[in-house]
Amino acid sequence: MTAMPDLSKYSAIEDDAYEWFLSDHPWAVAERTRRRAASATAELEDAAKVRAWVDRTRAADAAGDLSDRPDGWRDSLVRLAESMGPVADENQLRTTLESAEPDDVWVAGLRRKLETRRRVAGDDAYVYPAHLIGPGAAAYPPPGEVSPQPGAPTK
Repeated sequence: MTAMPDLSKYSAIEDDAYEWFLSDHPWAVAERTRRRAASATAELEDAAKVRAWVDRTRAADAAGDLSDRPDGWRDSLVRLAESMGPVADENQLRTTLESAEPDDVWVAGLRRKLETRRRVAGDDAYVYPAHLIGPGAAAYPPPGEVSPQPGAPTK
């Protein structure tokens, strides 16, 4: 197998590209793992930022630092903080649970959803392609254009 190309900008929007992205090809597995980790990191960082803002807002209110604001401003800000705290906590929990799910379990669910979507769209006989499952998937490179890995030799 050749060196893994840079798939960071690989679009899996088209059906054939999405099928491949859900495949057991080692490159697809590696790119899914990278994207899932990056997404989880961003989600957790965002939740932490919201949680920190909620905590700062609560502390400022408790210290009386918001009492000199215009009428309604303090109440609106405190209500917003109180409503955002649970949202941040739920996002953190959801992200933590989703990122703990093994790739094979996660991707099996997405393959089932793809089959359902394709059948609902009218392709009644669609099943996820067997040649993209298992070690034999390594023989099927990604469809479309892919960029070489930075620093990799070119032909």
